[in-house]
Amino acid sequence: MLGAEVYKYVGMPFNTPFIGLFLMGPCYLELLRNPQHYLSQELVFQQTSRYDEINRIREKNPYPLATLGGKVEVDFLHYHSEQEAREKWQRRVARINWNNLLVKFDGSKDGATPELVREFAQMPYKRLLLLKESVPGTDQAVLVRHYTTNGAHMFYNSLAEYDLVNWLNTGNPAFTPANWLMAKLLGSGVERQ
Repeated sequence: MLGAEVYKYVGMPFNTPFIGLFLMGPCYLELLRNPQHYLSQELVFQQTSRYDEINRIREKNPYPLATLGGKVEVDFLHYHSEQEAREKWQRRVARINWNNLLVKFDGSKDGATPELVREFAQMPYKRLLLLKESVPGTDQAVLVRHYTTNGAHMFYNSLAEYDLVNWLNTGNPAFTPANWLMAKLLGSGVERQ
């Protein structure tokens, strides 16, 4: 959900298929190891997840679940049907700008381990790593003081911790001096929890 909030905040169409869905940490890192391969694969919908946690969630809130290439599970949490998930996925995959990828990983939930967090921190992307607590070997991670697992709220809670404009323009989440001063003078926006 954090990604959707970024697109809404800057007023851009969703140029990513990763809106209204999530991937468990191991699947997300697998996808990032070879994204063009996985995103060229057909979605294969299934009834059961390899993750017990997901199966428990889906018992109470059934939503479409699919795999890419037999390895990467995609949880379409905010979709009502396989058809809706497939249509939006295909339309948004076609919009990806492969020459300007920005990737974000919340390394404090969804099966993320310190090993996966460190691997993400070394990947050759313009990346944003959000964490609840520091993980050794991730010196460019953004620690979020008012951490929450709710993606929409996390977007607002994390704005004070990194330079969104600098990240979108350069891939570097560190504050520029001008943007740091602006954030301090104007405040960081609305905090939600």
